[in-house]
Amino acid sequence: MAASNAALKRSEDLLLEDAGKLESTGVIKRAAGRPADLQKVVLAMGDLFLADSAPLMAKFNIGKIIHLLERPGRVRVDPLPTADGCLLDAAREVLSNVALHSEGYKRFSEGLQSVFGRLEWYTGRGGAFASINFEQNHRHALLVGPGAVEHRTDVRIGMTVLGSYTRFPDHDQFHSRVFIPLSFGEYRFGNDRWVSAGPGDVLFNAAGRQCAIRCTREPLVMLWCQIEGRDR
Repeated sequence: MAASNAALKRSEDLLLEDAGKLESTGVIKRAAGRPADLQKVVLAMGDLFLADSAPLMAKFNIGKIIHLLERPGRVRVDPLPTADGCLLDAAREVLSNVALHSEGYKRFSEGLQSVFGRLEWYTGRGGAFASINFEQNHRHALLVGPGAVEHRTDVRIGMTVLGSYTRFPDHDQFHSRVFIPLSFGEYRFGNDRWVSAGPGDVLFNAAGRQCAIRCTREPLVMLWCQIEGRDR
């Protein structure tokens, strides 16, 4: 059942990591512009996900996000160890496969693959209805947001990876959020039915509504983005 956003605590949204924790890692500086690989991702998002086929509220939110990103944030400059492990290898394979979907997705994939090695991956929190393998079978990273490749506090663009046969814990969203599946998975928002979505789909869930996500044999890789508030 949908929750009232007024009564919902930010800490209950399981896709949000504590901003203070994220900002405490890495060396962040003000740069003259956005890194070229991340800019490629931002431009591709505008080309792909403002199309007529995208849900109206998804386009509305992505349009606002693209507008906010016209002013680059600060850039994380410390080197990170190369991301490894079977789960992230599977994510790289998904990014390679999604490039075959269209020319637009090829550009999007190329940008994501270039920035992939500079992402800081972390494990999120568990919760209701999570699969028993959830803890070891998922990772999150931020491309844009607190402590991300581009540090800022008004927008978040994140990537989440679920290994095969994994269900993300059901939770209520604090912010309205756009989901961009890069491989096939299943989503349920509020009291709606489960829907299958993959490359070419754009999903939107309003603030205060419940969110449930799961996948079967194919690992799920998705981007998600949201507007947070005024930047610092």
